[in-house]
Amino acid sequence: MDNVEVMNLVPKFLSFYELANEPNIDKGKRWKLWKEHYNFAAVPPGEEGQKMAMGLLDDAWEKYGPNISIIEKWTPDKEKVKAYLSKVKSLLGYNQPINLVVVYFVGGFENNPFVAPFDEEKLALCLPIENGDSDIYLTHELTHIVHSHTAQLMAGWERTIASTVLQEGLATQVSKYLVPGEPDESYIERKKGWLQSCRENKPEIFKGIIPFLNESSSEIVTKFTFGNGTTNNEREAYFVGWEIVQSLIAKGVTFKEMASIKEENIPDYLFETIGS
Repeated sequence: MDNVEVMNLVPKFLSFYELANEPNIDKGKRWKLWKEHYNFAAVPPGEEGQKMAMGLLDDAWEKYGPNISIIEKWTPDKEKVKAYLSKVKSLLGYNQPINLVVVYFVGGFENNPFVAPFDEEKLALCLPIENGDSDIYLTHELTHIVHSHTAQLMAGWERTIASTVLQEGLATQVSKYLVPGEPDESYIERKKGWLQSCRENKPEIFKGIIPFLNESSSEIVTKFTFGNGTTNNEREAYFVGWEIVQSLIAKGVTFKEMASIKEENIPDYLFETIGS
């Protein structure tokens, strides 16, 4: 039986907000309070991640006030997590128990849930709640959790771009399959117009990412996820993954078959897939 633990960071955020939402608190003091009392954001590890977190806080600060009642009234829903976890496991062909920790947090309205190591045995599924619950985002991230088991994926931030591409492609297309009926943009887009821009630059995006499929440094992973890739489009790895997995589905490849490809074999698999 799956074991789902819940860690709710929303009260911790609300404590920070109460301290920081005072007339005499300037931008610098607010950042200091954030680090002391909250210090959680959907950013890469390291100094660059801290800079990004500061930017997210600055950009989101004026939005918290009008949405604070929504944040205060929000409550976790463990049963929904367990229900979607069961569906994802069935689709990817995994029948062993999964232990995970669901971390609910308040982000910067950027709609960026993520999966990260929690300890040596468990992964953390980190879900932002300031925009409300999203079954699409939940299914996307649960796919990452299950895929990490079926493909024996490394849990760290640094992984090959090929692995990133397949992970994100699988997650976006599984969420479309299990939560159907929405426009494609709902499953992958974070900024309006992004998907259309990527489609218009598809040949250039594919050509630009191919030389990096075996690369795994933090800098390169950031370039193709948070950064602007090689064509000045953000999150190019997501788009390439979306397109590749969609193409494989059309050819009759199942989600289970894709999810079973072990991590060390993913670069060669993608080179062959893109070549064909």
